[in-house]
Amino acid sequence: MSAIRDLASDLAARSDAQLRDLLAARPDLILPSVPDFAALAARASTRVSVQRALENLTEPELDVLTVVQLTTHGDIGQSTTAAWLRTEISGATVKVLDGLLAHLHALALVRRTPAPADASDADRNRRFYLPVQSLGEALGPYPAGLGRELQQLARLLPSYAQRLPAAVELLRGLGLEIPAAGTTDDAAAVVQRAVSSPASWEALLATAPERTDELLGRLSTSAVGTSPAATGDDSSPIQWLIRHGLLARLDASHVELPRVVGHAARGHVIVGRLRPDPPSPDLGAIRTSLRDNAAHGAVAETLRLVTELVAVVDEHPITTLRSGGVGVREIRRVADALRVDTDQTSWLVELGAIAGLLSLDVDTSRWRVEPKMPWLTQDRVEQWQLLVAAWQDAQRAPALVGSQLTAGTTINALAAEAGRPDAPHIRSRMLTVLSALSTAAGSEPGASGRAPVLTESAVVERLTWSQPRLQRRFARLVPGMMAEATRLGLLGSGALTELGALTAEGRLDDAAAVLRSALPAPLRHFMLQADLTAVAPGYLEPEVTAELALLSTPEGQGPASIYRFSADSLRRAFDAGQDASSILVFLARHSATDVPQPLKYLVDDTASRYGRLRVGRAHSYVRSDDDAALSALLIDPRAAALGLVQLAPTVVVSQASGPELAAVLRDLGYAPALEGAPLQPSAGRSTSAGGSGSPSSSRVTLNPWTLSTEDIAQQIEVLRGAGTSPASGMTTAESDTLLGLETLRKAIRLRSPVRLGFADSQGNSTRQILVPLSVSGGRVRVIDPDNEVEKVVSIHRIMDVELLTLDEGAATDA
Repeated sequence: MSAIRDLASDLAARSDAQLRDLLAARPDLILPSVPDFAALAARASTRVSVQRALENLTEPELDVLTVVQLTTHGDIGQSTTAAWLRTEISGATVKVLDGLLAHLHALALVRRTPAPADASDADRNRRFYLPVQSLGEALGPYPAGLGRELQQLARLLPSYAQRLPAAVELLRGLGLEIPAAGTTDDAAAVVQRAVSSPASWEALLATAPERTDELLGRLSTSAVGTSPAATGDDSSPIQWLIRHGLLARLDASHVELPRVVGHAARGHVIVGRLRPDPPSPDLGAIRTSLRDNAAHGAVAETLRLVTELVAVVDEHPITTLRSGGVGVREIRRVADALRVDTDQTSWLVELGAIAGLLSLDVDTSRWRVEPKMPWLTQDRVEQWQLLVAAWQDAQRAPALVGSQLTAGTTINALAAEAGRPDAPHIRSRMLTVLSALSTAAGSEPGASGRAPVLTESAVVERLTWSQPRLQRRFARLVPGMMAEATRLGLLGSGALTELGALTAEGRLDDAAAVLRSALPAPLRHFMLQADLTAVAPGYLEPEVTAELALLSTPEGQGPASIYRFSADSLRRAFDAGQDASSILVFLARHSATDVPQPLKYLVDDTASRYGRLRVGRAHSYVRSDDDAALSALLIDPRAAALGLVQLAPTVVVSQASGPELAAVLRDLGYAPALEGAPLQPSAGRSTSAGGSGSPSSSRVTLNPWTLSTEDIAQQIEVLRGAGTSPASGMTTAESDTLLGLETLRKAIRLRSPVRLGFADSQGNSTRQILVPLSVSGGRVRVIDPDNEVEKVVSIHRIMDVELLTLDEGAATDA
């Protein structure tokens, strides 16, 4: 019977509650929706869907599922049960394995089958399972780190196959009680039985050279190793294993340990240690007062630096490279202005971009401050909330900036190479694990006393246990994300703060309320000094900070910032439209001390010299000897949009370009003449950068695999309405295609012929007996045994597939 039809029957027999749990755990099964259980089973059996499901399994679940795959055979109906799996998993109990198998069955990764004929009376009442058919492809060629089957290697490697008969004779010469072998297939079977026997294996190892155990230990966890072909000593462990058929040479530089040998080297088990419970590392502790002080200081420092970054970029936008991203020199320039190192500057620039504070001007290829950005008008808590929300949802990994790519190049800030679509998921998982580890250590993040210090290794280990298939991603991204969480106050001195715990639960508003109660109230005053400086004794209100930064130049670091007044800084304020009196009024209102006389002199002297020369913008001019015509033009309300300014009795300048000015004047009834070369319209700045100004993929999109309760209920209603007998015609185009592929793959495994019905290039229906060789890329490679030719058939042309036996092409029940 077809494995897909068996799974469809299994799914149809489930309750509505069980189906809801399955679809909630694997939403991709019904996106788009399916018409019946056969289509649902077919989609659940695809390699891509199974791979997605594997990524969400814990370490014990993945270990058990791998052992199920290695100890069963769907083509001959060889299933397994918890009692049988226990012999292959060290430290496991039947109760634990039953629970894990039940969960895997709930996820439709295994299906239940009747007890096999060779099951004992005690086992017949147990639940037997077979994996979904595509599980082997999803796990890869080396499941659990074991190599390929010995017989498979003999078929693929002629040199290894030729060595096996001689290897059998060598094993017999060592005293092993094994039969002689005349053919390669017989020799492979003999070696397989000899290694599978614990007694024979111990006797074999007793005659092996020194350090053979060490070599087998390494290859048993990673089956493929590097070993140049030896030209001298034949008594080395590698050469001894090769001569005795226990190690296969793939090429001149690589060897592979057959699966049965790796299994024996592990002590005749597949999983050396099952960890049903998550790891509980030994963690240090820190006083919560120190933790909170560190976290609140980090929050204040991050907000201060982001505010300075906004001011720096507003004055000098950040130039990008032709290849994308921001170069090292530009980052160093911004770092000098912020008085921090380049690594922290890269993080701040990335944070500003993902939060929407900086946007890319497509006309100038520069990162500038978003025009309508409300940052300077928000209080600190609102600013923090904006940064944390953007950081959680960002599909970027700022910690990757500065790391090396495989080509040897370095990832630049704001470059596309730092984009990671899975970053939001990893941050969410990291925060969840941080909270779980803190709770397991017996400390509530908001409680007084002591808090556990969470190390990077402990967090990565726990994450790897929860999702072992993502181990490499966790190892690469989590350390940097923990450093970012520290800068945002979610961690303090390595311990999870109350802010971090609430953020992990999705309660960002509650976290903001906690931060608001913890931070001191912002100040509205500063202290002016006679050396032309102002000292801010703490955090100033945003509007006061913005005004003070306009009048002066920030110096130093930390919350007690120093601002220095100079003629250049005051001229910047005059350019913004201020005058000496308004500046002195602001300083007197917000200064805790009197305005020093040297500062008054500086303001008055700079104001007296300011404006002797005036610079304005003019794109075109109007020149006429008729003063009355120019005066009428200046007072005409229809010409107000031209920005006309009279410079002399006969000259008026405009902010519009020459052609635009001439066109408007003609519409007003004038007949102007263009002087000199025609002026071209100037390219306007991009005003649409707004929310899309952050780097590519910096904003997370809606998760396409999210389903609502109504979606699941509607799908279950459709499934129930389609019937509950999948074996009696419950098929669709999608399930028909997968059923045909299932039959073809089974024929390839069994090396059996098939009767294939397909449409030829002229559209004519053809039925032939063919031998399939491989299926890939939407095509089937087959051999026509009658004509002794090889051909390729497109899968979309296949109408039906019938598996045949080797004698006379008789149809089987498959």
